Amino acid sequence: MTSSPAEGSRPASAGVTRAHARALRQLALMAELAQGPAPQLAARAPAVSGWSIAEHLEHLVLADRAVLKGIGRILDDPRPDAAPDTNLLGRVVLATGFMPRGRARTAAAYEPAAMPQAALHAAILEIDRGLRDLAPRLGELERSGGRARHLRFGGLGGRQWLRFLFVHHHHHLKIVRDIRRQRRARRARGLPTAGLPSR
Repeated sequence: MTSSPAEGSRPASAGVTRAHARALRQLALMAELAQGPAPQLAARAPAVSGWSIAEHLEHLVLADRAVLKGIGRILDDPRPDAAPDTNLLGRVVLATGFMPRGRARTAAAYEPAAMPQAALHAAILEIDRGLRDLAPRLGELERSGGRARHLRFGGLGGRQWLRFLFVHHHHHLKIVRDIRRQRRARRARGLPTAGLPSR
């Protein structure tokens, strides 16, 4: 009779593997956007968002770093900890994949502060590497009882943090898409896009 594989070496479920792959695809898009022309990155569409495209990408980098740290804590200590359960808001957002626009105020630690373009692109690649390094430990992460606290959603487990990563990326990348669409529409109508208010 053969022994069963160690708990940590069992592969992740298809759902977790899929969530990881989706987040990597989003990071590839973020890296591509960050290499665009500087005026495009500085583009704003006040009717859509007060932030520029670059600021949305910088916010995602800052948040992603915190997510990877939280996941690292869960992997380092997989025992259940004192983090609270996921609250109702967190359960709804993670279940629906929808974050309403303009409702939540960003915590100061995640406010963009005009990161230079080269640094922004390098930071996205750093996040991408960190997420890729998680691939062999996805099964371990999924089965861990550890939790890390989210500012608004309560305590999240490893699988929930991967889901949050995708949902948060999706939310901001949709805003970036809408900024670009609005600016293209203005150009098509012969309206100016330069000199739009910055905030």
